[in-house]
Amino acid sequence: MKYKIIVYYDNMEDSVEVFDNKDEAIKRLHHLRGVKYRNSRMYTIEMVEVE
Repeated sequence: MKYKIIVYYDNMEDSVEVFDNKDEAIKRLHHLRGVKYRNSRMYTIEMVEVE
């Protein structure tokens, strides 16, 4: 199973990162939400499982 971290800017896809390990994907998700895009309302980040 692979995991994608998708960053949306103003509801448009901005960047995609693919991870093989769920723990690494969750760490990256928390880093993006907590550090990089903390107070930015224009950015949304989501994690998606991919077959």
